[in-house]
Amino acid sequence: MGILARSSILLFGLSLLTACSLTTSKKLGLSDGQTESPALAFQSDQEFGSGLSQHERSKLSAAEQKAFEFGKPGTPVTWMGEGKSVSGSIVVSQPFRVGQSSCLRFSHKLKNDKQNEQTSGTACRRDGGPWKLVK
Repeated sequence: MGILARSSILLFGLSLLTACSLTTSKKLGLSDGQTESPALAFQSDQEFGSGLSQHERSKLSAAEQKAFEFGKPGTPVTWMGEGKSVSGSIVVSQPFRVGQSSCLRFSHKLKNDKQNEQTSGTACRRDGGPWKLVK
């Protein structure tokens, strides 16, 4: 196989990866240059997770997004923080419709060495857009 053919295959592969990355980011409600959206748990309760490190907040946000997108109703999606001293779980309800929006209820539990915390809320989105907290 010639250099031109290999280069074409490589460029094609890279373009597929880029398209996949952009598609995934848009499905998760992320804008360009943003690696993750803040967890709705932090919006539903301003005190929830206030002692978490940035790394732990990222883990919680990723687990929340996973639960919203792929979680089975009633089944916890768990995450573990740094040093395993902090952990959490997110449980989502069966999705339901409100007008043109898909919605679900969620519950977060957070465990650490000092205390246990919990928060819950309802999130909705339209047409596969970002999940938004419903107050």
